[in-house]
Amino acid sequence: MKRYVMVLLVLPAMLMTAACGGGGGEVAATPQPTGDAIANSVQQTVAAIAVAQTVAALTGGTATAPADLPAVPTPAITPPDSPPATTTAPGTDTQPPPTSTPAAPATAAAPTCTVVSGVNLRGGPGTVYDPPVGFAAANTALRPLAYTPFGNPQGAWLLVEVVGSGQQAWLSAGAQFVHCSVDPATLPPPANVPATPRPPNTATPTATAQPVAALPPDLRNVSGGAGCLDDPDINSDFQTDSRFLLRIFAQLFDPPPGESGDGAGIERVEFSVRESGYTHTERTAGYCIFQGGEPTCRDWPRNQFGQLTWGDGGPVVVDGNYNIDVNVFPKEDTFISQCNWTISLTVDVP
Repeated sequence: MKRYVMVLLVLPAMLMTAACGGGGGEVAATPQPTGDAIANSVQQTVAAIAVAQTVAALTGGTATAPADLPAVPTPAITPPDSPPATTTAPGTDTQPPPTSTPAAPATAAAPTCTVVSGVNLRGGPGTVYDPPVGFAAANTALRPLAYTPFGNPQGAWLLVEVVGSGQQAWLSAGAQFVHCSVDPATLPPPANVPATPRPPNTATPTATAQPVAALPPDLRNVSGGAGCLDDPDINSDFQTDSRFLLRIFAQLFDPPPGESGDGAGIERVEFSVRESGYTHTERTAGYCIFQGGEPTCRDWPRNQFGQLTWGDGGPVVVDGNYNIDVNVFPKEDTFISQCNWTISLTVDVP
C-alpha cells in the first residue's frame, strides 16, 4: 500500500517537472504566469487534493494538503437582507382593522317621583310649615333632591323640584302620596332645614293642656258612596270621629228570627285603607275600624311617641286624603249578597 501511495505522490511531481522543460541545460528566465498557467496550477492543486483524499480513504488516515499548495479561499456568503417589517397581511395591501375602543358605561338614570294622590307642598319638612306653599295633583312629576325621616312634628319628608315649573318644596314621603323610582331613604339629607315658622309654645302648661302629639287629628272633606246606603236588603250608615276615625252601622231590613238592632243578620265588616295598606275585619256590632263596638270604639292607636298609627305597630299617619273601602257581609243563611262602598276624607294630624 505504501508503494502505491508513493507512486501517487511522485506522479504529480514528474508532471510538474516535465511542464517546466526538464532538469538540465541553461536556466531560463522565470516566465511570468499567464492565465492558462494559473488555471493549470489550480487544476493540479485540485488533483493533488483528490489524490490525498483517496490515499486517506485507503489508509484510514486524514487527508492533508501539501504544505506548498496555495489555500483556496472560501467565498464569503452574505445573507440576504431581512425583509422590512410590515403591518399588512401576506398577499394583501390592506391594513389590519384598528382595535375598537370600549364603549363608555351607561350613566344611571336620575331618580324621579310621581304624586299618587293630591298632596300639599310646604316650605319645610312638616305640617308645622303652614300654610302650604302649593299643591301637587295626582301624576305630577317630581325630581327628588333630599330626604329626612324626621319631620316637624312627625313623619318622613322629601325635598323635591316640580318638573316643568322648577318649584322646590317639601311634601310627605308617605307611600299614599308619592311613589319614587328609588328608595327615598337612599337620597342625601337636606343641606339645611328652614327655620320653624311658628316659635314653640313657652307658656306654662295648665292642668287641661295636652301635648301636641296627643291631640286628635282633624277630619274634613268626608264623603261616602251610595252603594250600601241604597241597598234594599241592608240598612247601613257610617260615622267618622277624630278619636276612632270610622264606625259602620249595619243590619238587615229583614233579619233572622230572634235578631234585632245593630248587627242583626250581619256576619262581618271588612275595612281597607288604600293609601296606607291597613286592613281590619270586625265581627262586633258597632263595627269600628280599629276594633271595639258598642258602646264605644277603640281610640285611634298611637306609638310610643304619641303619634297616630295605622293599627298597632303600623306606619305613622301623615296628612293627606284617604279612601277607605268598606265591605258588609250578611250571614250565609240569609242568602243576601254583600254590599260595598268607599268613604273618602282628609286627615290633618296635629
